[in-house]
Amino acid sequence: MKLRLLGLLTAVLAAGACSSSEPSEPTVPAVVASVKAGPTAVVLAIGATKKLTAITYDAAGNVLTGRTVNWSSDSPSVATVDDSGLVTAVGHGYATIIVASEGRTLVLRSQSPRRSRETPNIAHLS
Repeated sequence: MKLRLLGLLTAVLAAGACSSSEPSEPTVPAVVASVKAGPTAVVLAIGATKKLTAITYDAAGNVLTGRTVNWSSDSPSVATVDDSGLVTAVGHGYATIIVASEGRTLVLRSQSPRRSRETPNIAHLS
């Protein structure tokens, strides 16, 4: 009886020693090195909208997917932007649309001409 158990224990230990279950290096996700967004020039009538798109890149220039992108406007009385990048022209003046992801920021300047007879309800985003 003792020989059988010893033989079984030896077989189990030998099988375990043969497996290569060495821990592998943990995968570190790539860091966002830059953000690009567009379009970079848009003309909108007051109340009109335009969807902006942002793309994140790693240091090698590879596109990174699934990254959180935050949008904001420094002048929401001129142009607002929602969490998906949808810009709405709401008034005349100047605004800056800011796109940020993982500490990287892109600034898209927007300009709205002064109200005139020729362009009474136009906002320029560029």
